[in-house]
Amino acid sequence: MSKLFSNGCSFLGTRPKDGVETFSSKILSEAMGYKLFNIAMGGRGNDRISFTTKLWFEQNENVKDVFAVIGWTSTHRMDYVTNDGWKKGRIPSMDLTWRTWKIAEQIKFVKSCPGWDIDQTGSMRLVDHVLDLQNFFKLKKIPYVMFNSLTPEWLRKVKDIDIMFNSIDRSRYFQIESSHLDFIQKNKFIVSPNDPHPSTEGHQEWAKLLKEFIDANDLRTI
Repeated sequence: MSKLFSNGCSFLGTRPKDGVETFSSKILSEAMGYKLFNIAMGGRGNDRISFTTKLWFEQNENVKDVFAVIGWTSTHRMDYVTNDGWKKGRIPSMDLTWRTWKIAEQIKFVKSCPGWDIDQTGSMRLVDHVLDLQNFFKLKKIPYVMFNSLTPEWLRKVKDIDIMFNSIDRSRYFQIESSHLDFIQKNKFIVSPNDPHPSTEGHQEWAKLLKEFIDANDLRTI
């Protein structure tokens, strides 16, 4: 194993304006001695994470010995592909460009759709994204670990969702009921009271826990 691929939202990227020049998967790659390939994008959602992760591995099918790290974001971010070239070139090998709208910003539209259950829909989408990428990794025999960057919404009381939630491979999902956000807020590892992004220490401590989980479960092998 010699390479680490990571994807997620702003929690898997630097934050120079707050003096944060590193992030958890970068710290993890350095601790493991792996070359990092990171295609995380701030503000984007899980649709983009899932699609671009699979695309990257298809584009790099000849690249061997890659360990994947996925940090899932808010299920209420709705990604869409643009025709305006928004931030084109952010990932040089990919042509699609993305924007995102948030459910909370479009409540009028949501209310115009009869019977839209925001919570159930969000939980279903998150479970589906996780299982979709989990099964892709298993099919391609790619070792991986997942975690929640932002607080997850698992509606365990809904039977249909609970059945599918229970098919998630928890041996490769770090702290499935919690998140990096929960961790930094609890331990005061945020950049400022008005900006709940990880401080440098927040990334370092999370990476330490993540590595312990990976090593304890021998996740670098498939």
